Amino acid sequence: MLLLVNPKATRSKNRRFPLSLLSLAAVLPEKQSWQILDGNRPGTDLVALCGQWIHKQAKGPDPVTLIAVTCMPGPQLPSAVAFSRAIKSHYPNIPVVWGGYFPTLYPDPVLRASYVDWVIQGQGEQTLLDLLEVLEGEQDPHQVPGLSFDNHLGKHRGQERVWEAPDAFPPLPFHHLPVEEYLIPTHLGKRSGVYQASLGCPFQCGFCGVIGAFGSREKFSAPERVESDLRLLKENYGMDSLHFYDNNFFLQEAHAAEMAARLEPLELSWWCEARADVLLRFSDATWQALAASGLKMMFIGAESGNDERLLKMKKGITVAQVEEVARRSRQFDIVPEFSFCLGDPEQPEKETRDSLNLIRRLKQWNPAAEIVFYYYTPTPQKRTSYYSNLIEENPTPDTLEEWSEPQWTAWACHTDPKLPWLSPELRRTIESFRTVIHYAFPSVHDSKAGKLAEQIRNHPAWFPWWKGDCTDLHLLDSLADSMSKPDKQAYGHLRDSRTP
Repeated sequence: MLLLVNPKATRSKNRRFPLSLLSLAAVLPEKQSWQILDGNRPGTDLVALCGQWIHKQAKGPDPVTLIAVTCMPGPQLPSAVAFSRAIKSHYPNIPVVWGGYFPTLYPDPVLRASYVDWVIQGQGEQTLLDLLEVLEGEQDPHQVPGLSFDNHLGKHRGQERVWEAPDAFPPLPFHHLPVEEYLIPTHLGKRSGVYQASLGCPFQCGFCGVIGAFGSREKFSAPERVESDLRLLKENYGMDSLHFYDNNFFLQEAHAAEMAARLEPLELSWWCEARADVLLRFSDATWQALAASGLKMMFIGAESGNDERLLKMKKGITVAQVEEVARRSRQFDIVPEFSFCLGDPEQPEKETRDSLNLIRRLKQWNPAAEIVFYYYTPTPQKRTSYYSNLIEENPTPDTLEEWSEPQWTAWACHTDPKLPWLSPELRRTIESFRTVIHYAFPSVHDSKAGKLAEQIRNHPAWFPWWKGDCTDLHLLDSLADSMSKPDKQAYGHLRDSRTP
């Protein structure tokens, strides 16, 4: 038996389908038994649950022969480390393999861990199948693309595996999960699910971990496959809304129009990630079709209010395009959720000032626009970029134990990196402005903030706060203390969701 483990990454109330593990399970041969263990389910003790399965299977002809752990950077990492260390101490003869974004971007600390035997980098479906054959003595591990190890066989880094679109593999076996437990209320609906219709992104943003993992490539599932999967979730399980986990949902207008046509009959409310430049190439007819299909919100990387920095980071957009997409989305009643990657290493004060000014303009043109704040932190890249020197000058930890410390969780989540080029005063300005934005324009993700919006707008300090003078911070401090603590992976992305 193969145990597929999803370490705790979010509050149980925000759990989502473990898509990565379902993708692995989908390709397993019929003779291979498997079980998904999800640490995000309520009351789950992963170590105890894993032990129960090991003992249960040991009594029969199908013992546990491999434990596969998926891991994202951020809050999931400490859970994955604690689980793997405990399991290895109790069951040293059962091999443990790690896969997912963290070992793909940062393989060396994982390879150094005594409680991890194998590391899968990149897309894991075929590599996992090959690893199962390695464990049966049917393949040479040195010949398996995407497989790395530092164990009794020596130290080896596998070559990169060519990856495929999601629909190159069988449909996800949702029926093996208690699906109803994963359809939970969000701002989109009462029974929200998640789905991923593509992998990767064809653009070259120099700060993005997706590019570091996949390169500048994107592969889409066929629209008919997406429609079929979503229809199953709606008709069999009552899903009424969903978040697409694609890193870039729109590329070609014809594809967007076809997706809209296929989604409209399903009557689902949905959220996705998109780019400002791509959206502006769409006709009014396509915008209208997307709105009619149930598109309620788009997560759009604005990143900066400074065109020079956008050029340096290879974002491929301009400030003017961000401003225009704010206006167009309002026209079609689709909420834009703009993310900002603050903290330019060369000109942090100027870039921050330009970005905060842009946010004020966006709120003026589209008050419904959501604003998501990140701090820039260096992320491994496949090619030289504007940030290459920073990556060398700001090395990341050598061990998983250090990576598990709170400051590195904040680093991975881009929330509190304590970077040397960000002064305490500048950070204070950003955090104060974030608080003002949060309460003056309550997010749909936070049901509590709206109750205080009128109070903060009527406060005598409101106007200077909005203009950037955050010297009178007594009320802001008290409001910040009462704010809902963010769940970094509430929607599966490493962002501040402000979910209560």
